[in-house]
Amino acid sequence: MAVLGSAVALLGALLVVNLILTYGIIRKLATLGPARPAGPIDAGSVGTAAGPFTVRATDGGTLAREDLPEGALVGFFSPGCEPCTELLPRFSAAVRRLRLPQDRVLAVVGPGPGEERTYTDELDGLARVVAGDQAETVVAAFGVTGYPVVCRVASDGTLTVVDRDLKGLDALVAG
Repeated sequence: MAVLGSAVALLGALLVVNLILTYGIIRKLATLGPARPAGPIDAGSVGTAAGPFTVRATDGGTLAREDLPEGALVGFFSPGCEPCTELLPRFSAAVRRLRLPQDRVLAVVGPGPGEERTYTDELDGLARVVAGDQAETVVAAFGVTGYPVVCRVASDGTLTVVDRDLKGLDALVAG
């Protein structure tokens, strides 16, 4: 009977340790945010065309797909997305370093659980910024379901380069 009691006590202790470890893993996963699967827009999307859109930018102007100049740089970000938070300063620094004119850069701040204003403030003056409900229209036109995405777009809306982390910045610049 003593052996059975010891086995039950050991099993109980193992269950408590397992519960504590499971709780720690769940807390860590919660800090990472929701899973962001790579969407249809990826390196295989080169050569496909974005759908038409007409939206109002945060500067109050209207922007349509036809307004994007040849080789326009387009970045898609979402507040609350950890990879987006990491990429945003690098994207901004690259635009500054390359001295790209504001009309050749479009930043789309899609929906997310974070603070949209932080993203728009960071991108203001560097790019035409589309946010909120207007951003959802552009996101749908490009077929973006995962963030972040940075791409070059031809004047007809065809994607010429797609990257998710600016590793291919040279190709994005050369467009």
